[in-house]
Formats: sequence, C-alpha cells, structure tokens
Amino acid sequence: MNIPLDRSLSLPLYAQVAAFIRAQIERGALEPGMRLPSIRRLSQDLGVNRVTIETAYGELEADGLVTARGGSGTFVLPPFPACALPSLDGRAVPAAPPAVADRKRGTASSASDAATVELPRWQQALCDRRPDLSCDLMIPLQVPGPDEGPIALASGNSDARLFPLASFRRTLRTVLARDGIKALEYEDPAGYAPLRRTIARILADQGVPATPDTVLVTAGSQQALHLVAQVVLKPGDPVYVETPSYADGMALFRTLGLRIVPVFTDSEGMSAEGLREAIARHGHGLVFTMPNFQNPTGICMSGQRRRRIAAIAVAHGVPILEDDYVGDIRYEGYSQPSLHSLTPPGHTFYAGTFSKMLVPGLRMGYLVAEGPVLRMLARVKRMYDLSTSSVVQRTLERFVDLGSYRAHLTRACRIYKVRRDALLDSAVRHLPDDVTIAPVRGGLFAWLTLPEGVGATTLAHEAARHGVTVTPGTPFFAEGLQGEQHLRINFTQHDPEILEEGMRRLARAIACCRKGKHCA
Repeated sequence: MNIPLDRSLSLPLYAQVAAFIRAQIERGALEPGMRLPSIRRLSQDLGVNRVTIETAYGELEADGLVTARGGSGTFVLPPFPACALPSLDGRAVPAAPPAVADRKRGTASSASDAATVELPRWQQALCDRRPDLSCDLMIPLQVPGPDEGPIALASGNSDARLFPLASFRRTLRTVLARDGIKALEYEDPAGYAPLRRTIARILADQGVPATPDTVLVTAGSQQALHLVAQVVLKPGDPVYVETPSYADGMALFRTLGLRIVPVFTDSEGMSAEGLREAIARHGHGLVFTMPNFQNPTGICMSGQRRRRIAAIAVAHGVPILEDDYVGDIRYEGYSQPSLHSLTPPGHTFYAGTFSKMLVPGLRMGYLVAEGPVLRMLARVKRMYDLSTSSVVQRTLERFVDLGSYRAHLTRACRIYKVRRDALLDSAVRHLPDDVTIAPVRGGLFAWLTLPEGVGATTLAHEAARHGVTVTPGTPFFAEGLQGEQHLRINFTQHDPEILEEGMRRLARAIACCRKGKHCA
C-alpha cells in the first residue's frame, strides 16, 4: 500500500496513515472483507516504526472501520446499519448513523464522504462547462439476463447468447498455437492485413467497393465515427443527420463541438430536398446517415433516395459518412446499393461493425476510405489507441474466413425474424389501437408512436415499475422533446413468450399513464 507521507507536517505520521486508509474505505476503494497489509510489512514499506502502524490501525478499529483477527490480520468492516430511534411524537424514525458508518461506496453524496473527499473547484467548473458529458443517454450498454431483472427491451445490441462461443474458443486456441507471441504484440494501426483482406472480400460480395488498402480496422463503428468527425471537421462545422438519428453518434458530435443539423426523414429515408436546403443554409460539413434499417426508426432508404442523396452531396462537395451497422440483418425485401458505391472514390466513408452481427464485446469494426484522408485517419487512430487488439483481429479473421460468420448470420437472421413477428403480433393483441409501429423489414428495433397525452419519458419510468424497460425517443432527436411521442424497442434478445409478456406489461404501463397515476 503506497501511502503518501509528509514528514514536514505537524500532523503525526500515524494520523496521516489512518486518514489515508479511512478515505480509501469511505470511497469504496477498500471494500468490506479486504485484508490490510500486515503491521510489519506496512512499516517496512513506509519506512516508519511498527508503533506508528499499530496506532493507526488502532484508531481505525476504534472508529469501527476495521477489525483485527488474531493470527489472520486486519480486515475492513462493512458499514454499520442505521438504527431506528423513537421520535418526539413516539414514532420510530431512522437515526442518523455515526459519521464513520454513513458510507456510500463509490459516491461522495453523504456528509462523511463530502468531508473526506473535497473535490477541487476545477471539477465543478468542468461540470458546468461540459453538461454534455454530465448527462446519461438512458440507453444501457449491458443487459440483464432473462432471470436477472425486468424484461429488457431498451438495449441497442443483438443477442450475444447466439454467438458460437465454443467455435470461437477453438479458433482462439488455434491462433495462439499458430502465431504465438506475435498475436500478443502491437498490430499495424491500420489493422491486421489478412483481416483487412477478409473484410474487403465480404464488402465486395455485398457490392461495396473496397480493397485491403482502403480498409481501416477500428474498435467498433463508434470509433470509425469519431475518427472521421475528428479528422474531417473542426468545431462549429455542421453534421447533417436524419431526424431522429443515432443517439450515441449525436452525443459524440456534440462532444467534438460540432453543430447537429437535423434533416427531415420520411418512410424512404433522409429527405433529399431537405438536405439540399440545409447545405445551402449551413455550408460545408458532413452528411451522417444510416441508410439500412436506421437506428432508431428501422427505415431502409429507398434506392432512388440513395441516388439523390449521393448526387447532392457530391455536387456540393460534402462528404458522406455511411454507417451500415446492421445491413446484413434483413428479414424481407431486397438489398439496396450502398451510398459508397453510388459516389466517386473519395466522397464517402463507409463504416461497418462485427459487434451487432456477432457479439458487442468484440468491439471490432471497420472504415473504408480512399485518398490521403485514409492515412490521416490511421495516424489519428494510432494516437487514440496505438492499435486494435492483435489477438482479437487474428482470431476474428480466421473465424470469419472459415465460414462461421456467414453461418452465424444466417441462423441469427432466422431467429430474429421469428422474434420480430412475435413482437408485432403481441403488440397488436395487447397495445392500444392508437399505438402505431413503423414497418420492421430488418435490423434490431421497432419504432413506436405513442397516443396523444402519453409522454415517452414518463412511460419509460412507468414501464420499469411494471417490469419492462424501453427506450424513450428523446435521445434520438437534436431537440429531445420531439421524441416524447416515440419509443424504441429491441426485439432481438428475447424469445416470443417473453416478448408477449413484455407487451402486456407495457400495455398496463400505458393505461396507468393515461390515468395519470402510478399503478401497482
């Protein structure tokens, strides 16, 4: 335990040791049950005599923070429970616990914590200056299992339980045996060359023009968005987005100081005329679009609209960032050409990911770009993370190249289609008639429009009380209040019977919201 001691202070050394350990316990860094260093070891490490450490431990034990167990050592104790004391009118009320017992692990919300953890002024100033980094998006990254809590329909992920883990584990062992230490070293910042070749082949099969030399491997498509925005734009530049649009993308753009310019979206995708007018008004920037099963609406941009959007962007010299995060998860209809294939080389960035197709924790995506900008993107990526995990890239390359990826995708699409049908059928049976759902021809989400008088944020809280989590539409709009009439539901993570129960619970929550009260 490295404890900073200042021998120039009038505060005794034992008190400094005790104060440091006390602060670590109250912050939660030292958890209940953890063993403290022995008196002999800590006195040697700090260069003090044993009496100093014995006295410090004695103070902590007197405060009820630690306990000495003969022959075993000194251990951190859990907080004291608060006791109920009679009030003046005879009713039992919770007593204020002793300062040392009023500990909330990992927070500084109690009086004890506030006294112990006095944060510098610059942190409060930072919170005031950067409110965009202080708020949550209400969209969870982690999802509880079927038996771990409410029915979770709020996530942005596909079902990781479908991932062929045994096959991936075998592939990982094969790669480690084949490549040895090379698999654990830094990789080329642009990505493992064989994986880039594999990605180029997959994209060529989908009609997306790409070669290994135009592919940059990224930590998911989110990093691809970050790299493009960081390299191509400067603070104050406009980003033209569909409305609604990808919530984490817009949060990223705001963090970089960019201006989000929403463009009207209809059943065919981003309005071409709306984009033309926005560019004329706001000038050069970046067009960000998810043409295939857009997040959150699930809209698939029509072929004609794609051609018009591409033509407008090229004519005005505005680059396009095309995020094709679930283009392969299609349940009906025919694939449309990518915007990347409809523009001359160098005009469109094409981003994709394996996170939605395989499993989110892989954090493996890619970006296709042509021209000198690709070298700039690779340089900035190196500054961010040096390189993407070599062992994961090598394992993924062999896993995908062996055909497991295509087999997994086919199986996942079949299962997700069954779940989509189950959600839509149960929604018709259980939700009110004035709740509408946009067509779901692919992707992960259903986009609900709520009836008048039912706000999405209030409904999301009420739904959680009924045991089902959903995502209100507010994070997906540049002006959040525009999303109060919408919900996004993820149907890919649960079997049909659970989805039906989720719709029953959501229907009860809607009924409670209409009554203007909470229901049990």
